[in-house]
Amino acid sequence: MPINMTDYRMIINERVYNVLQIMIDFAGPLEEGEPPKPKFIDAVYIDEDGTIKTMRDEAWYFQFVRRNGGAADGKTNNNA
Repeated sequence: MPINMTDYRMIINERVYNVLQIMIDFAGPLEEGEPPKPKFIDAVYIDEDGTIKTMRDEAWYFQFVRRNGGAADGKTNNNA
């Protein structure tokens, strides 16, 4: 099931992209008593030319940061 990531930017190879959605692949056997660990991520993003592209790579390769400067709890740092 796709996860909406429009509030995030994706950093790959020191470049920042607007990410639209991701799908996480928890490949491999589940270990009893352990939460599943993501193995691969499929990302849909917009490149420098405005073209929608996809990429699949190992989960450790991806970094995501919030677009609006908000915290992980959903609160923003915009003090107006």
